[in-house]
Amino acid sequence: MPLKKIRSYLIAKSYDYAMRSTEKKCLHGWRKDLLSQASGDLLEIGAGTGVNLPLYPDAVTQIVLSEPDAQMRKNLVRKSEDLQKDRLNITHWEAESIEMPDASFDTIVSTLVLCSVPNLEASLNEIYRLLRPNGLFLFLEHIISNHPPTLTWQRRIEPFWSFCAGNCRLTRDTAAAIQATGLHFELLTEAPMAGAPVFVNRTIRGSARK
Repeated sequence: MPLKKIRSYLIAKSYDYAMRSTEKKCLHGWRKDLLSQASGDLLEIGAGTGVNLPLYPDAVTQIVLSEPDAQMRKNLVRKSEDLQKDRLNITHWEAESIEMPDASFDTIVSTLVLCSVPNLEASLNEIYRLLRPNGLFLFLEHIISNHPPTLTWQRRIEPFWSFCAGNCRLTRDTAAAIQATGLHFELLTEAPMAGAPVFVNRTIRGSARK
């Protein structure tokens, strides 16, 4: 089995377990509050193992879950068997290239994904393209540190961390990148991710409107 497939397999197998403590301390509550705003036709990019799936409200009519990693997608399919099946479609699309027409979605969701997409700018431009007028982008992401000593360490360890953590980048200024697309923040909250290492614990979450 090629190294890339081995790495993908190990990450998919361990992800939920590795994140269990942090989910309990803060992420689950953050996700629940964030996703309560979702409605209409919804796209989630990088849906991973389907952590968000039980949290989508009844106001969401259709859900498209996009997950390009085959091993993660297996977990996603398995987890979705008893949840939301009548309004659910699972795809393999990359965040930079979603095979849907312009203005297809009322809500687009990204949680702990934009750190690892190959091209952040292209992914956000695709989100903008796919949102309907007045559509809502809901996000929860870890971002570059604003503490100089921590930033120095982020830059030093980023190549190794990225290799081990599925292309996760530690030094992305995701808030600035979202704003650069032309989306307008309605809510932007910054908080440390409880239980996470200091080099990955600065997070933003909120909503941006087209």
